[in-house]
Amino acid sequence: DISDEAVSYVKNTLGFPALSGVFPAADPAGFFDSVGFDVITLWYVIEHFPDLQSVLKSLNGLLKRGGVLAMSTPNASGISARRSLKSFLEKSPADHYSLWTPSSSRRILSRYGFKVYKIRITGHHPERFGFSFPGRFLMRLLDFFSRLAGLGDTFEIYAVKEHSIV
Repeated sequence: DISDEAVSYVKNTLGFPALSGVFPAADPAGFFDSVGFDVITLWYVIEHFPDLQSVLKSLNGLLKRGGVLAMSTPNASGISARRSLKSFLEKSPADHYSLWTPSSSRRILSRYGFKVYKIRITGHHPERFGFSFPGRFLMRLLDFFSRLAGLGDTFEIYAVKEHSIV
């Protein structure tokens, strides 16, 4: 993790090995006595890497064949982006270097030895619409239909490493 405080908590309070550093420069493979990881998770992290190619190559190298890459990211084809791409981009943090969609994630990950097995559309950000929704029922109804239509503002990707890349 990039946070020294988070790593300290995981090591000292939870009792798990943890490494602080900036990925992929801080290579976790040497820190953990492992021949490859079974699972790597990146929850709302992938969009923060300015050099996506080196990250995806490193992830492929760190995972065992058959290992799972699970991640989540904002959805550039979600309802907020479709409503107003300009507004979506303006409200995106400056440190978001890549935009992902469910279809682009399949193409990108396949280039790096992964096969996407599941994509789960998750939440949306009603605050981006400029008005509030009256009542919880309407909010839940909107959430249900946006997920059903694949229009959620975030999504999860579950992929398996099929082969190593050079």
